[in-house]
Amino acid sequence: MIQKAKLLGLLAAFLLGLAPAIAEANTPLAKIEGDMTPELRELMQNVIGNAEEQPRSLAQSRRRAEKAAENAVSVLRSQGYYGGTVKARIDEFVSDKDNGKRRAPEPVLMVSPGPIFTFSDVSVTYEGETPDIAREVFQKINLEKDSPAIAAKVVAAELRAISYLRANGYPDAIAKPSKPVVNHNTKSMAVKFIIFAGQKTRFGEIEQTGSAYIIKSWPRMIAPFANGDVFDNRKLNKLAARVTGTGVFDGATAVLSDEVQSNGDGTVTRNILLNVEQGAINTISGEAGFSTTDGSGIDLTYERRNFIGYAQTLTLTSTLKTNQISVGADYNIPFAWRVDRELDIGAIISREDTDAFTGERIATSALVTQKVSSKFKVTAGIGLEASQFKENDIEVRSYLVDGLASAQYDARDSILDPVKGFLVKADVVPSYNLGKEDGFFTTAEVSGSAYQRVSDSLVAAGRVQLGTIFGAGQASVPLNRRYYAGGGGSVRGFGYQSISPLDSDGEPIGGRSISEVSAEIRYHGDSPFGGAAFIDAGSVSSGDLPDLSDIRYGAGVGLRYYTGFAPIRADIAIPLNKRDGDNAFQIYLSIGQAF
Repeated sequence: MIQKAKLLGLLAAFLLGLAPAIAEANTPLAKIEGDMTPELRELMQNVIGNAEEQPRSLAQSRRRAEKAAENAVSVLRSQGYYGGTVKARIDEFVSDKDNGKRRAPEPVLMVSPGPIFTFSDVSVTYEGETPDIAREVFQKINLEKDSPAIAAKVVAAELRAISYLRANGYPDAIAKPSKPVVNHNTKSMAVKFIIFAGQKTRFGEIEQTGSAYIIKSWPRMIAPFANGDVFDNRKLNKLAARVTGTGVFDGATAVLSDEVQSNGDGTVTRNILLNVEQGAINTISGEAGFSTTDGSGIDLTYERRNFIGYAQTLTLTSTLKTNQISVGADYNIPFAWRVDRELDIGAIISREDTDAFTGERIATSALVTQKVSSKFKVTAGIGLEASQFKENDIEVRSYLVDGLASAQYDARDSILDPVKGFLVKADVVPSYNLGKEDGFFTTAEVSGSAYQRVSDSLVAAGRVQLGTIFGAGQASVPLNRRYYAGGGGSVRGFGYQSISPLDSDGEPIGGRSISEVSAEIRYHGDSPFGGAAFIDAGSVSSGDLPDLSDIRYGAGVGLRYYTGFAPIRADIAIPLNKRDGDNAFQIYLSIGQAF
């Protein structure tokens, strides 16, 4: 106890010793006096700023007072107090509390804001030709008469005017220095804007430059404007953004050509120079993962981009894990026939060996995705799958024809590490099995996840999933199409696919309905390391409606290492209502959050 008291005493003495230094670091450059609003006083003090230490001499104090006075006058004028005055003085005095010591001279500003000035006359004049949208430009300026003549409003009005011109046919529009005139008698300000609009311009042809090879018709197909449309700088920027948004190019810029072609209606036409730089055409990447039950191993990916000039990507994948060996291919066209449509053609050959089933499958699919908005998209397509899985020691072959349909609304701020927003997705897959156990069945799922930042370092995340398979009997549904729960992306703490109805030998055989829910709190401070705590719950039943009478719960904690790309996740979880045969815990290592 004595040692602890000594330690606290030393700490207190250390902090008291730091106090004068801390106080000096927050010393205002000058003290402010005068009658003004709290908002104006706070703004003025922030602009004047602080000094690292008290002034050491009368001359230094005077220099600080002069500098502070200049800043104070600027603040007054920026807020419309054009008749305000600022007077500086230096206070020197002797303090009895300090045994008659003379304190450092203190700069003080006496501020008298006076009345706030208001706008009176507002006008616009043009150097050169007056644009045909001059009236609309003036309306965009929108400086109301008798409103406070704040300088920032003048600057914002000028920017609105130029932005409107550049979005409506005048790419060369610029603002000359405006001429505010302050009248101290009427306490008002008249503002005269001077603008050079230039010639009204129309879009011409798109000329592609740069190192990327692009089919000539492709830029015109993705352009948000047609040849002859009135120029709009937002559409010009959108063209470049659509090119870079494909992810296959290093960068893209779109600018107008200097060459001008006159038109009969008084406008001019200028071509667009679209510069596109090709990124890496061929890349190889790999990912390794470890799980005590989900399967451990590596995934290799080869991508070949833009090899025929449509910004398309061919992706070849291979997986070598303890529970799966597969090779696959995917061909993606980001703008298929139109700018808001995407085409995906894929195929996979896989051998899967899990606790639930063992067998092989080959599948192919073709999907068309229609982007309804930046957040909402719908997908439709067709799929074919042939599989052979062992059930009750009998090889069961299935030949499936699938209709594929889904809708997704994604309002997350990130795919791999969201901290706010939500994701809602619905899938419907009608299937017909042409194999021995033939029959028609439909798989329907709805899932959602939500994310909310609760503090600077904490994020709350939640997930829910409901699914059902209805139609034909369970025998018509191949083992790999049935529902299972458990594992790193499901109910952590339980083995991969271990939550399932069981056969007479106690082996999982999958179910026809599923319900899952997860809640997670994630911590990420200033360092690249973070953590998480979570609880998961799930149930799988043999009926086509979820059965909540047998819910399995898992909980655990995790470590995150946040890279520039995505967090690396390491979770350890335990089953809260463990069954005979369940392991005491499970470990998961992967890239990206669990959901």
